[in-house]
Amino acid sequence: MSMRVLLIGAGEFYHVGAFFKRALAELGYECTLINEQLYTRLNSFKEKILFRLLGKQYTNYKRFNHDVFSACASKPEIILVIKGAWLSPDTIQQIRAFYTPILVNYATDDPFNLDVSTSDIVQSIPLYDFYITTKQRTISDITLAGGKNVVFIPFGYEPSLHFPEIPSSAYEIFKFSCEVCFIGAADRNRINLISKMLSRNQVKLFLYGGFWDRYSQFRHVYRGMALGRDYRLATSAAKISLGLVRHTNRDGHSMRTFEIPACGGFLLAERTKEHLMLFEEDKEAVFFSSDEELFDKINFYLMNDRSRERIRQAGLKRVRTSACTYTDRLREILNLVK
Repeated sequence: MSMRVLLIGAGEFYHVGAFFKRALAELGYECTLINEQLYTRLNSFKEKILFRLLGKQYTNYKRFNHDVFSACASKPEIILVIKGAWLSPDTIQQIRAFYTPILVNYATDDPFNLDVSTSDIVQSIPLYDFYITTKQRTISDITLAGGKNVVFIPFGYEPSLHFPEIPSSAYEIFKFSCEVCFIGAADRNRINLISKMLSRNQVKLFLYGGFWDRYSQFRHVYRGMALGRDYRLATSAAKISLGLVRHTNRDGHSMRTFEIPACGGFLLAERTKEHLMLFEEDKEAVFFSSDEELFDKINFYLMNDRSRERIRQAGLKRVRTSACTYTDRLREILNLVK
């Protein structure tokens, strides 16, 4: 009989929850997914106002926690929670009182970053048997907050989604080809960096992701959202793909760290302890520690096609041969808890 796993996370196939669901099936586990997105989509202005006013009293929050507890009636051996933004500490305590699963949190964000975390997340830290963090710099704080078996396991990539894509037409080549590409939201520090880049470097830059179109200085380089095939084309068609981390989230790497080379992109990322651990500098990826170094390296690698191509190919080989798919990450987690 296969081991039963209750998975709690986002179910759309651009999220870690969906990647782990597919990986559990691949490894032969019996998986039930509680898809947070079915509860957390606020589709009307009225719903958004109600959520802001009512918080935990919001109907979908209560329904979500009720459904999580009800799903435990099947007695899963492992409950794997991706971040757990909507999971109440009371619900976890109820589960512990009635059932005996191993509770695991895979923390995709810094639990102490108020921009992306909740009080539920912080209060729940001591209730998990294993707390897996994707940020090395958070380990000591999670431990001080009562976290047990706190372990760093990086992000990964999904091979069925992240692979080099070949344009199917001259139009696609025209649409996606550029010198520098960045895929990600318009965070404050990124706005400053990209503004400086546009003023200093005369490069063909494309921006993808949320909120860039709110700023007039970026509208001429904004190309909308990039998902699925568009994500692969945008990454592989750019000569250089930027890997910017969120400093407020204490990131040492991001999901893009693996996705860019897996899609055949040339990764130019911030020099962090984690990036240096994951890739050999100037052989499998290129790193920078300041704006000036970034601009210099953009100019250098745009003029050196052979060096850029060698590093791009080595980065792709590294992710394909270093056990960093989400199936590999899941196997690491399950080997810890079994």
